[in-house]
Amino acid sequence: MACQADWPGLSVEVQPELASTNTTLMARADEAEPGPVLLTAASQTAGRGRQGRQWAARAGDSLAFSLGLPVALDAIPGGGSALSLAVGLAVAEALDALRAERERSTGLGAPQPLGLKWPNDLWLEGRKLGGILIEARSGAHLPHGYRWLVIGVGLNVRAAVLPGTACVAEGLPASARPTAGEAWTAVAPALLQGVRAFVRHGFASLQAAYAERDVLAGQPVALWTRTGADPLADAPHASGIATGVDGHGALLVHTDAGLRAWSSGDVTVRPHAS
Repeated sequence: MACQADWPGLSVEVQPELASTNTTLMARADEAEPGPVLLTAASQTAGRGRQGRQWAARAGDSLAFSLGLPVALDAIPGGGSALSLAVGLAVAEALDALRAERERSTGLGAPQPLGLKWPNDLWLEGRKLGGILIEARSGAHLPHGYRWLVIGVGLNVRAAVLPGTACVAEGLPASARPTAGEAWTAVAPALLQGVRAFVRHGFASLQAAYAERDVLAGQPVALWTRTGADPLADAPHASGIATGVDGHGALLVHTDAGLRAWSSGDVTVRPHAS
């Protein structure tokens, strides 16, 4: 892979089917000296998103992959919240470039850019196209102060697997639709480069680029705290108007009590009817 040189010891694994690429890599935390690994599967039988939600990945129609790596606790500026935004931005930019190249090959106009819905979703024309799942745990053989970090990406490529979702190939004629393998070739290097840039420079350097894709900015939102198995079963904890994200990746919301900042570990966001 083009940028493996930037990741000494990185291994790339391709599997026909797994329950979940994230679950598979999380189980490797206790291996002796686990090294960086990029794992993809043609299909997932038990893919999942945040808070255990199902995310299906069907062979040929979807792309699911995860990056696992040992990291020092202080190496992730702003924590997992900001990292999720940085990964989403890198993936969106890579997919936009792929879609634009395919549009040009057909003589069509520029495609609509992908949007980002805080904290971890990629959107196209008001529907979810994919998502990011970041998990971390301690490991039996990791150095003191290190954690095993797994960054998972799930994308609909040629078809919307779940009802009400979008796909990368949407709007393209059949002859121009990218395959899951072509999406992998475009997105996997972008993920590696995006994580590297985030570790070096933090999220503040990406804040303006994220703002251009922020689908919540200016929209009424409702926020739920994670207090139960289903945080959306109760009334929202707060509501207001989303006004973007700050330099640490927190969602900014104008509420009746004033401007508040929310981290991804605290809330779930849904459009709120005013």
